[in-house]
Amino acid sequence: MPVITNSYSFSFAGITFGGIGSAYQILSVEGLEGLPAIRNQDDNRGYQDGMFSGRDFLGGRTISITFQTFASGATSAQTNFNTIQAKLLPQTSGTTPLYFILSPSGEQFVNARVRVLRTSVDPNYTYGMITSQVEFFCPDPNYYDSTLQTAVMVVSDPPGRTYNRTYNLVYGSGSYATTTNIVNSGWATTYPTITLTGPITNPTLGNTTTGEYLLLSGTFANTDSLVIDLYNKLITLNGVSARNLLSTGTWFAAPAGTSQYYLTGSLTTSGLTTATVTWYNAYI
Repeated sequence: MPVITNSYSFSFAGITFGGIGSAYQILSVEGLEGLPAIRNQDDNRGYQDGMFSGRDFLGGRTISITFQTFASGATSAQTNFNTIQAKLLPQTSGTTPLYFILSPSGEQFVNARVRVLRTSVDPNYTYGMITSQVEFFCPDPNYYDSTLQTAVMVVSDPPGRTYNRTYNLVYGSGSYATTTNIVNSGWATTYPTITLTGPITNPTLGNTTTGEYLLLSGTFANTDSLVIDLYNKLITLNGVSARNLLSTGTWFAAPAGTSQYYLTGSLTTSGLTTATVTWYNAYI
């Protein structure tokens, strides 16, 4: 369910501002549309003119919202402002989703934390029209559709033939790839989370489209839950940090468009061994 429904409105930490009938009306938003700051790796050429050209990366995004607080019914503007001040507080770690609707895109969000809150105390403040500016810092500059996308890879028996003959020999099990398409309908790279449920031994998860993969070492039962967070480069096993399980490979993502993800491993069980991929369409 969407957090907000009105166009040109925002919601943060459970309070909505902007939109029809709101006590908090937005005057301007800066820093949401367009590119964030760029981190470049250019270097000077010493005693020569110009620069050595390095690579460019996106930095964090700063979003500044100027808004006015008004009275609503029997509630004064000052009381409403106290309410929103209690929500727009700094946080020591992590981020909080800042939801917004810029018609006709539907609800989207960016992960943010409050860095600045400024308020003008002037005659309008006394008369019940309080002008403020809040600045949000977004370590991840991407913004995302609010609808979580999901794809599931379920291991099934490999194709083959059966024969009416038995042998008194046992062979180690092989593996074949189980695949699914990851469709990122945005125009920026997104980083899915993969939840793997056994049984499986030495699983490999990868992106055929980019040629990148991660090989994990270990044997995991059907009661185990192995979570691979591709954005934060974290691995947890049953809720406990387990990055030591990573044997080799390259952390991969889902660029804009369609990527084919795959799962391989040995000692799997058809219909039981699964990998669930979740992601949000990403924009910049």
